[in-house]
Amino acid sequence: MSNLIKLLGGAVVATGLLAAPMASADDIVIGHSQPNLGWPYIAIVTNALEAAADKVDGVEVVTLSADGDIAKQSSDIGSLVNQEVDVLLVTSLDGNAVIPALKRAHDAGIPILGVSNEPAEAGQALLAGYSGPDDYVQGVIAAELLNDALGGTGGIAIIEGSPGQSTTLLRTQGLKDRLAELESGITILGAQTADWSPVKAKDVAQAFLTSFDDEMVGLFAQDDNSGAAAAEVFKAAGRDDIKVVGTGGTIEGLKAIREGLMYGTMDQSPTTDAEQALKFAIMLANGEDLPEKRNIIPMPKITADNVGDFKGEW
Repeated sequence: MSNLIKLLGGAVVATGLLAAPMASADDIVIGHSQPNLGWPYIAIVTNALEAAADKVDGVEVVTLSADGDIAKQSSDIGSLVNQEVDVLLVTSLDGNAVIPALKRAHDAGIPILGVSNEPAEAGQALLAGYSGPDDYVQGVIAAELLNDALGGTGGIAIIEGSPGQSTTLLRTQGLKDRLAELESGITILGAQTADWSPVKAKDVAQAFLTSFDDEMVGLFAQDDNSGAAAAEVFKAAGRDDIKVVGTGGTIEGLKAIREGLMYGTMDQSPTTDAEQALKFAIMLANGEDLPEKRNIIPMPKITADNVGDFKGEW
């Protein structure tokens, strides 16, 4: 049984990845370094990982939260290395700052699985593999949705996640690259961080309205909850014409799409993310090769046309 910290009041029901019985493992200890268990997606991933681990005899999961502190994540990883865990799962808070800690684990002979987001390029060479969403592709998807929504023209702004995090950087780059590939007439007016906080996102949305006024006809929010919060601000200001695209497929995001406040998003299931990570962690602990170096979870587009097919998990 895992000794993972319980979050959000209850276990998440496992889905398809663990629907069939998993082979038991012998005394596997999985170290799990997360950037901030206060972030909704990270909390659900962590809870789902525990639910999945509870189905496998002989597996223990030890989770440490960096609480948004880069130095603490490095210290956490060092602590897990000292505990001689069999596998290390890492969701990096800062893709560059985490590299020395990853090197320490790598040099200690501990296989490292990047989960949910990837470290910078130098850190990726230290990984045994990666499991989770493709943040760059999420930016690509957002560009396609906005291009469709705006007819390929107009100004947009970006509400970003945490500064320096690979998730933030890759989603922005994917958006920019895809708009260029599409030869879109959409221009990016500006970007500002909300640190994955819907409360901060409302302030950012108001600042965008003040700065860009009628020039802004679209918004890319790097998480749905921030997108839904921004859409409420736009509606209150009489600017519900602004096309808002998020990412994640959250409960609030899907609700905003159903209500016509957001144009679209893409689905990122934290349960699938967690279950796939556990499956691959056990494989690595048993000395098995992963299917691929990078193993991406499904990320379908969601708009008003198919929102009824999704329920949201977080």
